[in-house]
Amino acid sequence: MNRALKRISLALAVGVGMIAPMASMALADGDPYYSNGINPSGIRTPVPAPIPVPVYEAEWYFRGDFAAGFGGSPSVNVLGANLAQQVLGTSTRSDSFEPSFTGGVGVGYVWGPYFRTDLTVDMHSIMSTKQTVSGLDAFNNATTGVDRTKWMSTILMLNAYYDIRTGTPWTPYIGGGLGFAVNQGTRNIDYTTATPGGSFSTGDRSTQVQFAGTAMVGFTYEFSSFWALDVNYRFLHVGGPSVSSAPNYASTVEFGSLNEHQIRAGLRFYVN
Repeated sequence: MNRALKRISLALAVGVGMIAPMASMALADGDPYYSNGINPSGIRTPVPAPIPVPVYEAEWYFRGDFAAGFGGSPSVNVLGANLAQQVLGTSTRSDSFEPSFTGGVGVGYVWGPYFRTDLTVDMHSIMSTKQTVSGLDAFNNATTGVDRTKWMSTILMLNAYYDIRTGTPWTPYIGGGLGFAVNQGTRNIDYTTATPGGSFSTGDRSTQVQFAGTAMVGFTYEFSSFWALDVNYRFLHVGGPSVSSAPNYASTVEFGSLNEHQIRAGLRFYVN
């Protein structure tokens, strides 16, 4: 009897020793399930997949730009009385149109991966034309004179761009804009002569709004999700102003349209 009990006890011990490792392997066999220590019931429960973190691209951005312009030499016409020629019959004209410089700021909105728009305000450097005379008048009196007209523009543009995504920090693009320019013209005329009553000074100002347009091709390099470098070629068209003299002299200096080639660079700051 005792011998039989010993044999049964030995068989049970061997069986338990074989089943325990197998159960442990079944519950912790490397599969993506909770083991017996976490889920004592032994029910195979899947581990929840991690929730993906959404990536938000910035929608708004601010920009600042600086440009150097070349090739913009508008025509200059004197309508009515040419005071410089009336004094001595001859005059010398000199223009200061290029190189020019433009600086501005803007705010933009990114509508999608390929399309964005922005509103910009630029200040164009002063351009001028000058007529000078120096010599003897009809009474052999020494006469000098300067007729100078200056032109400065504030340019407001609504621009649209198509970005060509490359999957890298480099993004080429093409774009164009429409808007208007607020042209401020100033004319000053100063003549000095020994003839009694021959010396005089006069001048006038004008502010006119003219059509403006741009066409651009360039690229963007993104330093980070906040900053990007923007370099482009821009063709700028601005309608020219006209400036009269004082009412006593029927004389007007008229500028033709400005058509300028610009190399432009700036920074964009994205706002999430």
